[in-house]
Amino acid sequence: MKNELTFFVLIFLFSYPVFSQTFTPGETYFGENEYIEFKAGNLPIIISAPHGGGLEPTEIPDRNCTGCVYIRDSRTQELIRQMSDAIFEEFGCYPYIIINRLHRKKLDANRDIGDAADGDPMAEQAWTEFHDFIQAAKDSITQNFGKGLYLDLHGHGHDIQRLELGYRIWKSRLQMSDAALDIFVDDASIKSLVNDNLNNLSLSQLLRGEDSFGEFYEEEMFLAVPSQIDPFPIGSEPYFSGGYNTERHGSKLGGVIDGIQIECNWDDVRDTEANRAVFATATAQVLRRYFEKHYFGNDFLNGACGLVSSGSILQKTNFSSFKISPNPANDQLKLKWENPIPANFSISIFNELGQNFYFNNDGKTDLDFIKISHLPNGIYFIKLENEDFVSLEKFIKMDLR
Repeated sequence: MKNELTFFVLIFLFSYPVFSQTFTPGETYFGENEYIEFKAGNLPIIISAPHGGGLEPTEIPDRNCTGCVYIRDSRTQELIRQMSDAIFEEFGCYPYIIINRLHRKKLDANRDIGDAADGDPMAEQAWTEFHDFIQAAKDSITQNFGKGLYLDLHGHGHDIQRLELGYRIWKSRLQMSDAALDIFVDDASIKSLVNDNLNNLSLSQLLRGEDSFGEFYEEEMFLAVPSQIDPFPIGSEPYFSGGYNTERHGSKLGGVIDGIQIECNWDDVRDTEANRAVFATATAQVLRRYFEKHYFGNDFLNGACGLVSSGSILQKTNFSSFKISPNPANDQLKLKWENPIPANFSISIFNELGQNFYFNNDGKTDLDFIKISHLPNGIYFIKLENEDFVSLEKFIKMDLR
């Protein structure tokens, strides 16, 4: 029985068609030689850091291509880890994180494979792993959420200390009027969002309006272009509009995963651990507002995914927790309360993505069994709550025959 359960859990947890293995949200995995790092998630958020690595293995020769750039984006590898932690703190769930640990001299994961690996087989393998991990995350998000957001994290050395947000829209087009800019929807790496957002906002509004990604950063006290306050780079001011990754993995070329390149300035963003932590927390706040405003509404992930731990009372109360048996179960669950039994409680059952499969607010206190035979096999949370308490337990639904 124990072996059967272990096998089932491994099969159930996120399986991606690109890989033969399965991935558990919150766990970290590596490609061959550990050049590429992947942290599996259960949020519709993907963040990659293609230029923050520092590994320089002698088995991979330095790139020697025409126009090669070798400078690494300093501290972006550290920053992406702090962003991951801050997002978990905000949502109680994990973003997907992909990190190229190789120095840019060895692999540039934000270029096509020719320029990225310069023909070296080991570098090409790492490049393939990097993009396959992103694609696996995209596939999982598409299946489970129907839409999502990909962020490609970089660091710039420009004199103007502000975030440069790239949507594959050139600077010359950002300098156009809103009406003229709106013509270029098909060029945007957030094309899917422009065509399907909760408030029917136009491209120009999403790029530099009051509810734009950049404006949300401005309200968190981080200067950003484009935004409502800073709608476009002026004259010859430098600006990165987004590169290979944003084009490939955003929605410009199709699909429902939008893409934004974030070029981070050094001062107050990447320079110290304390400043990175502040920026990471701000990013989590920006993402919550962005998803609630444009993607999913105010109930974004207001389910089991946001409840951090199983078997715990999530608010201070006079009530004890409950236990369920059997676990795993196939047909029904028996509830056993630790004295006293709360009154007027409701029952909800969620899967790990926060999708609701059962809701009952009859307020029964003599409930002994909950039928679960209708549920697909999988891992679930059962949540009981009233005005004074919330309590959560985890269970596995599986065919025990």
